Amino acid sequence: MKTYLRLAGALIAALAASPAFSAQEPFLPSEKAAAILADGAPWSALAPDGKALKVTLAKDGSIRGPMPFALSITWTVKDDAMCISGKMGTHCLRFRSVPGGLQGWDGDKPDLKFSR
Repeated sequence: MKTYLRLAGALIAALAASPAFSAQEPFLPSEKAAAILADGAPWSALAPDGKALKVTLAKDGSIRGPMPFALSITWTVKDDAMCISGKMGTHCLRFRSVPGGLQGWDGDKPDLKFSR
């Protein structure tokens, strides 16, 4: 009986330590997320609806896309989020580190995922 209790205790401890059962990573400070994303190199941005786009964020707040002309979209840090603004309005996200990039969150929902 003691062996079963020890085995059950070890199994519970292992499950509690796994990423699926542990608390999610905290959000990155917005300045740190901006520094990572605005490094001048292209990122693949994956939207929740499955649309993908190559974008490059510059330190000056501009965003370039795959086309040779400038986009009328900019980014800025506002409070605890990084906000992307364009003709369709402003969208503010908080970010968590994920393998290969950053996952954006809009409230409690995953949003744009930036990866390389």
